[in-house]
Amino acid sequence: MTEDFFRWAAGSALGLAMRDSRFAFPAAESLHLTGLGLLLGSVLLFNLRFFGFGMKRQTTAELAADFAPWTRLALLIMVVSGIPMFAMKAAGLWEQDFATYATKMGLIAVVVVFHYAVQVPLARSGNLGWGKLGAAVSLGLWFGAAMVGLSLEFL
Repeated sequence: MTEDFFRWAAGSALGLAMRDSRFAFPAAESLHLTGLGLLLGSVLLFNLRFFGFGMKRQTTAELAADFAPWTRLALLIMVVSGIPMFAMKAAGLWEQDFATYATKMGLIAVVVVFHYAVQVPLARSGNLGWGKLGAAVSLGLWFGAAMVGLSLEFL
């Protein structure tokens, strides 16, 4: 079933249009990397606050509220730009890089759930002790997902 989905995506109108256009992939990739920068920037600043770095005039709860729209926007940008890139590369991802792609998507799923189910509630509670551990886990997962994703371009 998974293989069928990857092959369907590769042969879809979107996948074909992405492969046929000279500018579609660079545009989607640029948008995706912009979203990645926005995401990692907001997550980095949010998590560094747990360690006492930067933005000390705001509580972690205030930062959670301030960064929430930016994090959501960054995730939206990455999904919207990631779908056409996936469609273009789906056949190759299935045949050559499925384990790496599955690792990337698995890390993203875990870290998004962790961010909203653990990190944001810790920020709202002001629990800096557990917040430091959560921040370390969060940063490791976010940057791990980013690095695995970037490795797809070089495998």
